[in-house]
Amino acid sequence: MPGIQETQLYCLADRTYFDTPARLPDEESRYRLDTDPPPPGWRREAVGLWTSLVPEHAEPAEQGWKIHVSTVPGEAEATLRDTARICVRHGVPFKFLRSEKALLLVAGKYMNRSGAGKFVAAYPPDETVFLALADELSRTLAGRSGPYILSDLRIGDAPVYTRYGAYVPRWCADAEGRQVLALRDPSGTLVPDERGVVFRVPSWVEVPEALRPHLAARAAARDDTFPYTVTEALQFSSAGGIYLAQDRGTGRRVVLREARPHCGLDATGDDAVTRLHREHRALTALAGLDCVPEVYGVRTVWEHHFLIEEHIEGNTLLEEIVARFALVRGADSADELAPYVAWTESVTRQLSRALEAIHARGLRFGDLHPSNIIVRPDGRIALVDFEYATALDDVTTPLAGAQGLQAPQGTPGAEADAYALWATWLAMLMPVMEMAGLERAKALTLESWARQRYALPPGAGPARPGLLHGLEASRRREAEVAALFDGPEVDWASLRTGLLAGIHAGATPGRADRLFPGGPGLFATGGTDLVNGAAGVLYALHRAGAPVPGEWTDWLAAAALRRDPAGAAGLYDGLPGAALVLCLLGRTGQGREVWERAMSAAPATASADLFTGRAGTALAALRMARLGGTVPDPALIESALGTARDLDRLVRGEQVDGLRLPESAGLLRGLSGAALMLLELHALTGEEWLRRAARTALAREAGHLVTMDDGSLQVKDGRRHLLYLDQGSSGIALVAQAYTARYADEELSALIPGVAEGCAMEFVREPGLFTGRAGLAAAAGQLDPVTRTGPGVLTSVRNLAWHLVADEDRLLVPGATLRRFSADLGTGAAGLLLALHFLSEGRDGGAAHVLSGGRAGGAAHVLSGGRDGGAAERNPHAQQAGEGLPGLLDLLTLG
Repeated sequence: MPGIQETQLYCLADRTYFDTPARLPDEESRYRLDTDPPPPGWRREAVGLWTSLVPEHAEPAEQGWKIHVSTVPGEAEATLRDTARICVRHGVPFKFLRSEKALLLVAGKYMNRSGAGKFVAAYPPDETVFLALADELSRTLAGRSGPYILSDLRIGDAPVYTRYGAYVPRWCADAEGRQVLALRDPSGTLVPDERGVVFRVPSWVEVPEALRPHLAARAAARDDTFPYTVTEALQFSSAGGIYLAQDRGTGRRVVLREARPHCGLDATGDDAVTRLHREHRALTALAGLDCVPEVYGVRTVWEHHFLIEEHIEGNTLLEEIVARFALVRGADSADELAPYVAWTESVTRQLSRALEAIHARGLRFGDLHPSNIIVRPDGRIALVDFEYATALDDVTTPLAGAQGLQAPQGTPGAEADAYALWATWLAMLMPVMEMAGLERAKALTLESWARQRYALPPGAGPARPGLLHGLEASRRREAEVAALFDGPEVDWASLRTGLLAGIHAGATPGRADRLFPGGPGLFATGGTDLVNGAAGVLYALHRAGAPVPGEWTDWLAAAALRRDPAGAAGLYDGLPGAALVLCLLGRTGQGREVWERAMSAAPATASADLFTGRAGTALAALRMARLGGTVPDPALIESALGTARDLDRLVRGEQVDGLRLPESAGLLRGLSGAALMLLELHALTGEEWLRRAARTALAREAGHLVTMDDGSLQVKDGRRHLLYLDQGSSGIALVAQAYTARYADEELSALIPGVAEGCAMEFVREPGLFTGRAGLAAAAGQLDPVTRTGPGVLTSVRNLAWHLVADEDRLLVPGATLRRFSADLGTGAAGLLLALHFLSEGRDGGAAHVLSGGRAGGAAHVLSGGRDGGAAERNPHAQQAGEGLPGLLDLLTLG
């Protein structure tokens, strides 16, 4: 899954859905070279934000010394014109960013550090042409400005850089088994094309003599008089880093805030250096206040600027919220919640005083959110990151701030800070404030819920901002959502209708890169996968009894057949999931074709999990084996058995070449999926070693569980504790339930109630199936059917009102990180549709029979919680939670 910074890139092109940056609306700022006719004998190609110009009859090289040119917006048109003229004269193919808006994006603070700043990339066919081109470009562009490209070697004093790398996309597995871009070594073997933040050359490549002076200049770029020694890197972005350091003379600990020239551009084009010096001016003006760090000065080292300031001990407010948040730590009654409420009140009072002191000095803060607030060990707070702190009456510098905590642009300084204060207070009580960035009135829904749940007295918290006093249309939409959950029963039918309308409204069959809006991960899979892509959405529609338009199935088949099968063998992120869905939708021939392409071209992954690894591929093989007849395909069964033997050795502690244990636990990311596959194989073959292997895998999974303060069992993953289906204890319990429905096992039976209790928890940050509320509520219903429609599960479902947004007749569902809406299975509307249909037992208007379980024959019935009628006799200790229920495991694994 993309990280937070990368996810931000997928929020730039569309305010409603995650979308590829290539769809950035930038027509008004396209460069002339992008719109003018190409030079005679050259052709133009467009890929993403890049436009390529290629000689019509040239045979492109595969790899070599590529040249990159960087620039700044004010010089970009001239730099592009001069660079293009030289490349055309040398007959060298090149690509360039198509517009000023694209340039601002690539030079922005959310870009990958190693490649940030690239504007033009040229691909010389050999070393002779490379040297001639590099020399002419460096002379022509001398004195021009541009970001330093960290992965490259700079040539002279021009914004011209080089590194040895691949020209065309080829892929290989790295040491961790991930598919990465590749180079071909002298033996012809594909090896990773390493792209970091340090210039490096493959071991077999000799650096040309002409580059050695530039290597020497790079090595000499240091300042031994800099009096600070870095002890820890706290944060990195393309704009620079934040470091903990020690003064070599005094021993004092300081924070170094680094700014790289022309990097980290914001919406107005200001770079990191501009913002750093703005912060220095603000901290100087605020000197003496206890709520801001003391500033020690600014220093330039080589070309990087450093702000030196006091290191304030403590955690960010965000870290404190995560550590203290009462609703996930067993607090229930008003008395139990009172200490947390008192803490939030103390923090809010201090923040209010801090902002008053800053305003008294004539400044606004402009960027208040929990990550910019430090809570000292004694409870006092301080503000950090003053890059947007300017005069109270400044109307030109944009407001910053986290999504949902930021006032609208143009809001006066004091009023903007007051809004951020109120939103930060509410975020301590309800840390899902990103929703207010998608629907402003959602903040009122969250405030109302928080005041009731925490039993807040009238007047508690800061005054509600005047910005929230209107919003009539938004308030009406919020009332429509509330009406779905306010009655004596949840309005399952209207929920279903709204979710289906939202899925249909978001469909774009005319696009080749995706059919439905989903998480950012769908753009790496051609839009076909189960988690974020079309396969998952069509599967959810099919299993919930909703019609699946033939046009949509056509799209999935075509996209799956054109997807590169290399590295696409995973069940949930690869082609096997798409193949199975096509078969379920009646396109057996196309499904088998997709399956054969995936199996013939995709190498075995190093992962053992269900999501992208060999357990998932083997389980998919078992699903395929049962299609088209009552006799399973023996070749597919044997393939799955081969994987099972490797997994058996692995879970027993043996080394298996090319295969590694998952680092965590859960249905999709741990060994629970492997245990599920082994159980199903055991049911098909009767071989006892498969059952033992499944039990050993579950034992390993159980080793990740810890008991929380509220009595629930959760997976401990570093500092996190997880219940989710993707990674967490709910998936472990589901497979344990399938096991104990057939075999007596007191140890596994004992863990199920503790997990079930946790799955109905009151607060869940995201709504989705694999890492959110929908999946946990469904798991609670499967693990303990007595409470399936009881107050715990229904309360959890009712709290979907925090997340759902009404848009005419549609219900929109925010995806992972809550920054944009999603229709996908893993994080969005399709996952909610599937989970709510399961929980409603068909009362949502769909066909109840699609969830009846045991439909596929073979072994499916033994994996659905004891529905074969004989499990209880064989295992008197079988979990009654499984008896007679639709099988959630079947739904989750395409059973």
